[in-house]
Amino acid sequence: MEQQAQTQIAHILLVEDDDDLAELIQMHIRFQGHQTTRINNCADAIRLYREQHFDLLVLDRGLPDGDGLDICYQLRHENDWIPVLVLTARGSEMEKIEGLEAGVDDYIPKPFSVLEFQARVRNLLRRTSSKPVSELQQASSTSSIDFGILKITPALHQVSLNDVDVPLTATEFSLLEFLANRPGRVFSKDELLQHVWNTDHAGYHHTVCSTINRLRTKLAQPEEATQFIQTVWGVGYKFQPRI
Repeated sequence: MEQQAQTQIAHILLVEDDDDLAELIQMHIRFQGHQTTRINNCADAIRLYREQHFDLLVLDRGLPDGDGLDICYQLRHENDWIPVLVLTARGSEMEKIEGLEAGVDDYIPKPFSVLEFQARVRNLLRRTSSKPVSELQQASSTSSIDFGILKITPALHQVSLNDVDVPLTATEFSLLEFLANRPGRVFSKDELLQHVWNTDHAGYHHTVCSTINRLRTKLAQPEEATQFIQTVWGVGYKFQPRI
């Protein structure tokens, strides 16, 4: 009950065509105190998403009218960075990487652990929980992490590079914020999984690698030879500021 109290009530859109599984997932979402709406195909999911406000999308991949990843691709193309959790029977390593490259924040293969699913929902919602409007209005440059051309404003969930906004997923932002708050310190994949993804499962190492690669691409500067996020071979990753 304490975990539910720490998270605001969210509205979650579930896109799943298996009726029995959808009912089970919705039951566990409601058990966490959240609202849920279920759709069973891509077209209706996009339509409903544009009509209502949702805090999280939970997508199946094998839908009657296409791949659930198509929904994620479309939203990311429009610079919509709502958290997306894929829950699918397509659980090979390459399929997970494909999902992460599409901009998915988390990827759980079926069959899945209910406790793990609930934990990952909590984790994604916690990363994107809204602050009161008055608090956002009071946010100023003093609340930003400033590294010259790179500016991170946690209160607004905003990153800019050379004064141009950089759209990041919830996971990408959490990873960047974590590393940027500890410049120069090297973290292993296991440490990043624990602190950013709240898991100690080594099977998700590829998730760290994919997210690091996406961040590097988004923060890349053609004229610069070095990256903000650097690999320390055989050890892990670190944030190297350039001020």
